[in-house]
Amino acid sequence: MLKETIILSALLSAVFFSNGAKSQAFLDLQSGSLMGLAHVSAGYEAWDRHNFSAGIGYVPKLDSHAEMALYSFKYRYQHPVSWSFDWPADSQWTLLPFNFGITYLLGDHERLYFDLPEKYPDKYYFPTGKRLVFTYQTIFRLNEKIDAYIDFSVIDVALVSYVREPDFFYENYDFLGLSGITNWGVGIRYQF
Repeated sequence: MLKETIILSALLSAVFFSNGAKSQAFLDLQSGSLMGLAHVSAGYEAWDRHNFSAGIGYVPKLDSHAEMALYSFKYRYQHPVSWSFDWPADSQWTLLPFNFGITYLLGDHERLYFDLPEKYPDKYYFPTGKRLVFTYQTIFRLNEKIDAYIDFSVIDVALVSYVREPDFFYENYDFLGLSGITNWGVGIRYQF
């Protein structure tokens, strides 16, 4: 799986750079928000505000699940709205509040599968080893090279459950039931 991740990243990079797109490379380290205890991604910003990356993460063994590796392919749109602050004195940072994205996440351990087993009808549901994750980030640009961010995410199956049975979530969770399907994490990004 790591081999496929590296190959896809190289191909995407070649396509974007060969088209003369404006780009800036970055390295991303994230924890939480469905990306595992630690998730490292390398990517680039192309076509002004469109960010693409590929990464690998680690989930430690817990009582409820086995140790697992995660592979990701991410897209994030960075909205142009921003606010600059000069606090504390002699420092300037920028808040970029509206960043939306989607991640194709691949989980790797023996209880997950990438194709449906024969016991399930064809296209019965999405294989458990493949997931779509919808994300929202609030970015704090500390300087021109370093961003810190808070990431909120919803996995595809949780979103489907919320749409199918909203009353369950309204009755059992806060914020219109969204606290029952939302995960969060933090990260830091270095731009080259």
